[in-house]
Amino acid sequence: MKDLLLAVIFLLFLVPGAVLAAQPSTTKTTGDKTITAEGHGASKQDALLQAKRAAVEEGIGVVLSSQTEVENFMLKKDKVITQSFGAVRSYTTIKEEQKGDTWSVKISAVVSLDSITADLMALKILLVSMDKPRTMVLIQEEGGQNAESTVVDYLQGKGFDLVDPAQAAALMAKDDPFIRKAIDGDPVAAAKLGAENGAEYVVVGSVRKSILDNEVLKGSGMKSGQASLTVKVVNCSNGRIVATKSATGAAVHLAEDIAKSQAAAKAATTLMDKKLFEAIVTSFQDTVNNGASYEIVISGVKSYGLQKSAAKVLEDTEGVLSVTKRNFGGGKLELSVLFKGSVETFCDRIDSKVVDDAKLAVTNVAGNRVALNLQ
Repeated sequence: MKDLLLAVIFLLFLVPGAVLAAQPSTTKTTGDKTITAEGHGASKQDALLQAKRAAVEEGIGVVLSSQTEVENFMLKKDKVITQSFGAVRSYTTIKEEQKGDTWSVKISAVVSLDSITADLMALKILLVSMDKPRTMVLIQEEGGQNAESTVVDYLQGKGFDLVDPAQAAALMAKDDPFIRKAIDGDPVAAAKLGAENGAEYVVVGSVRKSILDNEVLKGSGMKSGQASLTVKVVNCSNGRIVATKSATGAAVHLAEDIAKSQAAAKAATTLMDKKLFEAIVTSFQDTVNNGASYEIVISGVKSYGLQKSAAKVLEDTEGVLSVTKRNFGGGKLELSVLFKGSVETFCDRIDSKVVDDAKLAVTNVAGNRVALNLQ
């Protein structure tokens, strides 16, 4: 009996270990790593950006995903796209030098896979890497600007560069169908409105406020204010939606208007804390780590064969990850190009490239939009 009891005790200690050993590991790579990395570019800023990317890729690793493109129901090509995840929390410059038209920057960087939304230093580095994009906030709210003010204060507190709220308020006051269309969430209208007012990103949305009958508050004179907030963040360079999020808020007050205003502010705080800000930062990190999307318009493209040749030249350019045709006609070719580098570096690499018997010339640059002419 004693021997049986000892055997049972032995198994109780043995089995959990065996079960744990048999289970697949779910541990994710987290924490900080210090990496030395080097980058090269047409400018010191772009070389620094490439060094940060190299640090993230080396420190965090890469995830490979297969992307299949299909054109006219025919398999066109398979690509393996390397995507890196993570952010630079801090860095020090070890060396900077320029040789001819190329800059080289060597850094020692602390990189992490963890969220950086609460790390102001890491956020500052991220925003600088994005060339400190300006953001405009336009949130429609009857009887006040509580939600908009809360979002503006939140973004300013995180180091974002914002279009003057007074300028945004002046736009909101206009009875303009186009502005109304943008605020209602049309991404093309929102992108155009933001770009016209010097913004790279625009936050547009609206608040619905009401008073809710509450049995608990009956006879107290208190009012239960309710608010529902829905917003979109739009990239002004290409009209793409970065994020769409919603949140609700509630507040109690003797005055109805104050109860509703406080509810709107709470909805905005909830939206930023739990949903929207994380989505914005994730989008920015993806752009810095994996390339930015540039909208390219090439004029002087006189034939179908020439437009294919022009697209191929861009595809073969160093740093270009993908080229997507958007439109061709009237001598113009419109493309979306995913490029690992700044718009300045892209222009340096594409300007004077030969397409058949002609040359590409950069004629205009506005944000992430580049105009070229085939001469």
